[in-house]
Formats: sequence, C-alpha cells, structure tokens
Amino acid sequence: MSLNAFVAKSGALEFKQKKQKKSLLAALFGCIRGPSTGEGPSLLQEAGPGEDAAGWMLKLGGKGNMQLWQRRIFVLKGTELFYYKDRADTEPKGVIRLCGASFYFVKSTDKENHFRIKHPDFKIRDLACDDERWLDTWTTCIQETIDKAAKQKEMAGWIYKKDKGGKHGWKKRYAVVDGSGILRYFENPDDLVCKGELNLKDSTFETIGDERDSLKQARRSRSSSSGTGGKFLFNIIMANQVRQFYTEGFSDRQKWKACVDTMGALRRQSLLGESDIVEKGWIMKKGGGSSLLGRKNWKKRYLVLTKDRELYWFASQVYDQLFIPSMRDTARSQALGFIELHASSTSFRVEGGYASKYNHSFKIEGGARKRGFEARAETHVGMLEWLKKIETAIKEIEEASKSPNPKTSDPANSNMV
Repeated sequence: MSLNAFVAKSGALEFKQKKQKKSLLAALFGCIRGPSTGEGPSLLQEAGPGEDAAGWMLKLGGKGNMQLWQRRIFVLKGTELFYYKDRADTEPKGVIRLCGASFYFVKSTDKENHFRIKHPDFKIRDLACDDERWLDTWTTCIQETIDKAAKQKEMAGWIYKKDKGGKHGWKKRYAVVDGSGILRYFENPDDLVCKGELNLKDSTFETIGDERDSLKQARRSRSSSSGTGGKFLFNIIMANQVRQFYTEGFSDRQKWKACVDTMGALRRQSLLGESDIVEKGWIMKKGGGSSLLGRKNWKKRYLVLTKDRELYWFASQVYDQLFIPSMRDTARSQALGFIELHASSTSFRVEGGYASKYNHSFKIEGGARKRGFEARAETHVGMLEWLKKIETAIKEIEEASKSPNPKTSDPANSNMV
C-alpha cells in the first residue's frame, strides 16, 4: 500500500489543508512498513504477460476549472503507455505515446511528485506519483523507453498516405512504427484503434523525384512567408505491395527513410545472421590520384569499419546486411575501395589533423594494398569517434601478433581473400 492510499483509508482531508496530519500519518506509515531496503519500487509486480511495466499514478483530467486528479493504473507496452480506470478493465481509457516525447518535473504547483510528458503531436499530460521513490522509478522507466525508441529508429508522426486503390486520393494519418517493424496508422495521435498496418520487415525505401529538386523545394518552403510545406514523395516497397506516401518537410522524409531502412533490415538480418559492422557513417574522403585537376578533391563517402578490421567506402549508404559474413564478396564488389587493416606485415599511422586546414580530419597510411586514406568527419567529435574505433582495431592487431598463437595465423580463422 502506498502512503497516499494509507492516508486516504485513515480518513485524512486534503494534504495541503492538513499538513500536520499528513506528517503524523507518514511517520506512522513508515513504522508499519518497516525500514527501507534501499531499493526502489518495482514496476514489474503488477505487469502481466506482454507488458513491460505497470503501476498506479495520478493523472490530471478534465478542462479548465473542472480539472481533477484521477487515480489510474498505467501499463507500458513497447513505447505506448496505456492507462485504465481499474486493473480489471479490458479496454484502456487512453494512451500516451512516448516515441518522440520528453518529460520534465513540475514544482510550481501544489501537487507533489508532479511531472509532465510533452510531445509535439498531442497535448501535454500531467502525471503525479505517490512518493519520490515511485517518481524516480517511473521517470527512469519513461526516459529509458524514449531513449530506446530513438536508438532503434522507431517513428511516430504525421504522414500522408495514398489510398491503396488510388480512388480516394491522399489521407492524413498519424503513423507509429514500433521496434518489431510494424507500422500502424491512426486518424488522430491519441486514437486507440488503428486504421491499418504494414509490416516493414524486408521492405525498402524509394525516394520519388530528384533529391536536388527536393532540397530546393525545402529551401523555398522555409523562405516562404506563408510557411506552407511541400510534397516530399516516397514509396515503401514490400514483398507483396508498394505503398506511396509523402511528408510536408524534407527532414521528415529523411527520418522516415532512416526508420524504413532500419526496420527493413530486421528480417534480412534474422535470416542471414548478425552484421560485422563496428562503425559506420558519412565522411568526406580525399581523392588519392596524382592529377591536380580534380583527382584529389574531397567527396562525400559512406565509411564502414568491420570486425575483421577492414575499412570500406561507398558512394551511397548501404544496408547493414551487406556485411553479413556470407555477403562479404558482394560488399567488396560494390565498394569504391577498402583497406585491409588486418593484413600481416603492414604498418599503420593514424593522425588527427589538428594542424591541417580541417581540424577534424584523420589519415591512415598502410594496408595490404599499400594505399593511403585521408578523410574528415563532419565534426571534431565525429573524428574522435572514428579514431577511437580504428586505434582499437590496430591495437588488437598488434596484440594478436605478439601472442604465441595469434588467431590471424590460423588459416581457418582468416577472412582475407
């Protein structure tokens, strides 16, 4: 039993009106409950099958002067926080979607342990916990859920969906993609019943139109006094169908691309195995030619570092499943180039270009093909991340070479072609 429930059963009046009575009852509650174990309360005790967390909180409901704090049981499933009037209810009263949300504590009201969940697509939700321990437990759970959704490229936002038959034109829908790769779309952000769903596993993203025209359109939209957006079209290609969508912003379409790319790789990775990628991302690579007329200019490249200590660079972003061990020959054929850092009898030199024109550049010399590699990241922090990964790979090579029985000396363990 919580402190608030104990006080309520004791016949106490409102806390703010009877602070002395509250203090007395709180002390009595502590004596009955016994000393604290030092561990926070658990959200798993009330959770049932398929539920990630469950527990009681207070929710501010109503409008204007008719707002009241209502006690509700909250159940977390994935990134959706459902609330019920009673644990025995089969249907929730509402839902708070945490993907893309944030929360902050509120101290300006009379309500204790008060916090708010804020989301760009629905109204602010005011919640409160029984005590500080429950407040810490719930806010930690919510923050971890928000962070996990961002890491997994889960998505929630407005999108325009073309009718499957093409008879009714475009419909504005609120789309939610969970970590399992299922896209559900709703008429409103806080609807409980979805209008339909799509399985994004093994799907691909296809941009409609020229990318340069899209960027020009985005700039015109930002500079327009009306502030109206455009139509940034794209297809989601699935095994049995192709569905067309558009967003009103170029950046929104890029977010959907990242989401579909991530979810589309789920099934392929589960079928083929785990990717060998250690680090990946866009960099600017300097050309390695000898001509002064354009061969040494900087070009944007997609860089991939593998567990086998190989650096690949591509003209465009590639799927992670391309670096499943069984797909390595395909990766090499599609790459613009690569360096084998694991090759024997090869020396390497990694430098941070602090004295160069770009203070976020780095250079590698060596490799089995005896070629240099000079690149710069978008930021200094990005450069340091790349250097850390590469230096770790080189250190592992050196330690393996000093070992009496290095793995690289065993032909069965070698991944070199």
